[in-house]
Amino acid sequence: MEASLYQIMEIEKLCFTKEEAAMDAAFVNRIHMIPDSFLVAEEDGEIRGYVNGPVMETTYITDDLFSETKENPKTGGVQSILGLAVHPTHQQKGIATVLLAYLENNARMKNRTAVTLTCLERLISFYEKHGYENKGISQSKHGGEVWYNMTKVL
Repeated sequence: MEASLYQIMEIEKLCFTKEEAAMDAAFVNRIHMIPDSFLVAEEDGEIRGYVNGPVMETTYITDDLFSETKENPKTGGVQSILGLAVHPTHQQKGIATVLLAYLENNARMKNRTAVTLTCLERLISFYEKHGYENKGISQSKHGGEVWYNMTKVL
């Protein structure tokens, strides 16, 4: 797992600013606590991208989720996405779309009511193209950015 964690962290640092990026300890915790919603795209033994996030009871992401992770319930709840990232050399190849679809299908099978995330303004159109609704500016102050709540009812 050490090599995998290194690859995941490399992608995280390439795709997010220092203020936005999760710490190694947060990823280790997520991998152990929510393995059913921490998914990676791998090819030839190399991780190309990942998506992860815990299941919540609320509709919108709160900043505490970035540092505290609880086990997912077996069924129900709202699937969050704290991170969806693809290594820059593998972007524009549909990997993010596949990861998103896989997480959504997994959430449907577990009777989750929706998938929710926050994104930067430049990514709103990507998520809208995949059926997410822009619910406006988030309360999140994560990384000092302005985030938008995006939700897809399942």
